[in-house]
Amino acid sequence: MNSTFEQVIDGNNIMLNDLQNNNDVLDMGDPDFACSFCGALMWYQERIHKDRNSATPLFSLCCGAGKVKIPFLKDPPATLKNLLFRVDSRSNNFLENIRSYNMMFSFTSMGGKIDTSVNNGNGPYVFRLHGQNCHMIGSLMPESGSNLKFAQLYIYDSENEVSNRAGAIREHGALNSSTACK
Repeated sequence: MNSTFEQVIDGNNIMLNDLQNNNDVLDMGDPDFACSFCGALMWYQERIHKDRNSATPLFSLCCGAGKVKIPFLKDPPATLKNLLFRVDSRSNNFLENIRSYNMMFSFTSMGGKIDTSVNNGNGPYVFRLHGQNCHMIGSLMPESGSNLKFAQLYIYDSENEVSNRAGAIREHGALNSSTACK
């Protein structure tokens, strides 16, 4: 390990203090232990008893050492499952435009002051919001001459709701209308 990091153990937390600069990265590798209660993959450093070494450590961050039982996810409906796992002929279009299809079914839109200045490097995308976020829902009736938005896409002119929702999305030309109305 590079000497620019100092490891400090504080109760159940392991903190890394960067002594010189922010360019060094600590790689702990992949989590290589499974919780004996729920099977969640964990790092050895996340064990309950940090004061002793164990070949079979116990973990509580995931399921509270067996106190919390989380059911397995149910299978999605057949149509969605076929789209997600490339069984359906429309799968490629659906997966390439999955965010647009998701936006078609949103009743609100998040608002706030988004800071885009942090995404000027080669690192992963960062979403940073200044102040308070809010949900913009708009009115139930559109203003005269304006485009439909939010819940208006479902309530106003419901006979054309699929085309209204597709029209509200910039990339709507790439969307398959037979997928959008299922």
